[in-house]
Amino acid sequence: MFQRIYIEITNTCNLNCSFCIKNNRTPKVMSHDEFNHVLDEIKGYTNHVYLHVQGEPFLHPDLRLFLDDCYSKGFKVHLVTNGTLLYKVDKDFFNHPALAQLSVSLHSAQMNLDDDNYLVLHQLIQTIDSLNVSLFLRLWTFKDTKLVNSLIYPNQVEYSGKRIRVKKNLFIDLDEEFEWPSLSLPFQSKNGSCHAGTKMMAILSNGDISPCCLDADGILKVGNIFTDSFANVLNNKRYIDIVEGFKKRQCVETLCQNCTYRLRFNKKG
Repeated sequence: MFQRIYIEITNTCNLNCSFCIKNNRTPKVMSHDEFNHVLDEIKGYTNHVYLHVQGEPFLHPDLRLFLDDCYSKGFKVHLVTNGTLLYKVDKDFFNHPALAQLSVSLHSAQMNLDDDNYLVLHQLIQTIDSLNVSLFLRLWTFKDTKLVNSLIYPNQVEYSGKRIRVKKNLFIDLDEEFEWPSLSLPFQSKNGSCHAGTKMMAILSNGDISPCCLDADGILKVGNIFTDSFANVLNNKRYIDIVEGFKKRQCVETLCQNCTYRLRFNKKG
């Protein structure tokens, strides 16, 4: 069982953030039939799906329907959003029985007190105790805490550590910017490990399957969910070599050798 499988329901986004890798692939929105095919293929391999790799999931016109599908098939859904389209869904969306976690990247949202998204998020925070979803407010640095403080008032927060529990179902995540894996990055090391292929897998909007949730271009493609069964992909030699390499603390792929994100998993890498 994988802890989670990422399903990129769209690779398009409505922002152009400086810290995000640019999409080099053909814009693609996964259809309802394609999404259900993916769910059927991965059923039994995970209980948790994250509806992104690249792209903004709230751009997808069938997002609510996708949550219904996940619920009927027994999956818990995790959403990461830039926070600019929260106002477009009904209020009951945030209490959907399939929705386990909602992470809002406030370093992208650029909200103000009169913004519709701010009002939706503020209301969501006020009622979060009564909902089933866990809400995570994500920041790159401490410089954005003014916005967070206004959102969570009257709760008081001491900003220390990377994850702060404000109250039931409400958390603040502090993290640092990272480099998306790329073949153009300088060589780091052939030694090291990663959770790719063991705790997680990623399925891009065109169906390409990668062990890495940050493999935005599908460089580590080990199959395609629309032409190969997921079970067969797990017997793919390239996939097995990647996983077995990590077990031995060896990076067999150039993308992994150049990756700086994996270094957080192996300080000695």
